[in-house]
Amino acid sequence: MAQHEWVLFIDDDEEACDMLLDYLSQIDPKYPYYWIRRINLANGRYRALWNPEYSPRLVSNRVKFVGDVHEKVIPKDPHGIIDFPIIHNHRGALAYRNRWYQDLPIYRLWLLAKKAMEVVRDR
Repeated sequence: MAQHEWVLFIDDDEEACDMLLDYLSQIDPKYPYYWIRRINLANGRYRALWNPEYSPRLVSNRVKFVGDVHEKVIPKDPHGIIDFPIIHNHRGALAYRNRWYQDLPIYRLWLLAKKAMEVVRDR
């Protein structure tokens, strides 16, 4: 259980930009959680297909969490949106392998379909 009123979820391969941290230090919360923009990089390269991505990252300790390792918030309205990004660097062995298939049109189409199915499922 969280000891503080708010929790900011950041993975070990992510970093919060200074603008986001400054904004959070001054925020007057009106919602139980906020979706924050995430910029995804793969091998140091921006991938337009993966961006932008928003997810509930700033969460009140009054919100119910589901999961053990990769906690998830079960979204309900209302929620706020913060447009200062978290940078996801995709560092590690998998990010540096030769992923030639990521530039194939069929792979991009599969990712779009996967994202669309997640949106429909989460409604």
